[in-house]
Amino acid sequence: MNRATVAIVGRPNVGKSTLFNRILRRREALVHDLPGVTRDRHYGATTWNGRPFYVVDTGGLLPRAEGMDALVRESALVALDEADLLVVVVDLRAGITDLDQELASLVQRREKPALVVVNKSEFALGEGAASEFWKLGLGEPLPISALHGEGMGDLLDRIVARLPQATPPAIAGNADLAIAIVGRPNVGKSSLVNALLGQTRVLVSPEPGTTRDSIDSRLRWHGHAIDLVDTAGLRRRSRVQEAVETFSALRTLRSIDRADVCVVLLDASMQIAQQDARIVGRIHHAGKGLVVCFNKWDLVEKDASTAIAYERIFRSEFPFARYAPLLYISATQVQRVHRVLESAWSVGEARARAFPTAQINRVLEDATRRRPPHYYGGGNGQVKYGLQVGVRPPHFALYVNNPEYFDRTYLRYLNNTLRDAFEFPGTPLRIELRTSPNDGAEVA
Repeated sequence: MNRATVAIVGRPNVGKSTLFNRILRRREALVHDLPGVTRDRHYGATTWNGRPFYVVDTGGLLPRAEGMDALVRESALVALDEADLLVVVVDLRAGITDLDQELASLVQRREKPALVVVNKSEFALGEGAASEFWKLGLGEPLPISALHGEGMGDLLDRIVARLPQATPPAIAGNADLAIAIVGRPNVGKSSLVNALLGQTRVLVSPEPGTTRDSIDSRLRWHGHAIDLVDTAGLRRRSRVQEAVETFSALRTLRSIDRADVCVVLLDASMQIAQQDARIVGRIHHAGKGLVVCFNKWDLVEKDASTAIAYERIFRSEFPFARYAPLLYISATQVQRVHRVLESAWSVGEARARAFPTAQINRVLEDATRRRPPHYYGGGNGQVKYGLQVGVRPPHFALYVNNPEYFDRTYLRYLNNTLRDAFEFPGTPLRIELRTSPNDGAEVA
């Protein structure tokens, strides 16, 4: 299901970041009594009543702003244009200000769905104290206290009710496989898309950040319809200084959500960065297929052991994703780029594999006999039986005597055993431990 985007907007110091943290149910944004603390855009994913959506925290809007305040204002205006729903935050104690009225006018001109949230309404939720904010012309004002969490259930109910109707992932369409090309800025994503398509479909420039949006392309490969998405480069959050980049990052996350397989490009001429690990980790936790390409291989001084050394580095830096096939390519020189589609297709097939319960249990019985669960958490674990309960990614349920008796080391052993037995290249596996048919806790 596609995630809509909710932007929290308002003048400085009305509690936008506090509300952002409250909606996410975790502390993400910096909160301080001084106005203007929020500079960079913060965003996160959350779910309410089964409906997932993204939330963006914006800086305070100021008229005739200069310097940094002008950048903050520009970023907030981008949020007005990009988001699917606007949550306009005002301050009950201050009443309606000129800045509130200016923001209301900006929202009205954009004809966006909007909610007026009257923050700092402690002890006044049911007294009609927020009624004056009807004058903003944005509908019924909802009093809340972001600091204390009062009124949050009503607000989240209203948010999900106003979100646009969820649609099936557009990228999937009638394609046989959806592939997202992902990576840091300037690693060659657009060059790879152009090489695969055999034409200049997307703009290529040595300037980092050229691609601001995700671009879908359709190609035919061995009779199969494949959708490619060239995504904006994902940067570390501390470097996302413009709202445009924030929404580019959100589109990239959406592209990962919509894809079957993600092709991650690493710059072979540079060291692996922490952000590369974050990108691979996000794909792994999303349960997507993964192919890793060391691009710009033509710029690397090589000998007979160079590829082995790069593989050793990758397995060390990304131990959780050792299942990913590694390719060594040059998109600009069109070297070995044909293997990208071959590997992505193989990974897509592996994600859809399902196996009979009897076959799974033979593998599990042999694995537990060769290496029985050791004493952990107060007892010895016993695997009664297992079965596959899902695909894309492959998902297994193991019925055990007590899930607390299984540590992550042993679960990793079972994960690797299932992978080796049934050949699941390029895809994470999900294992959950159950004690009864109605009980389950995903643990690996």
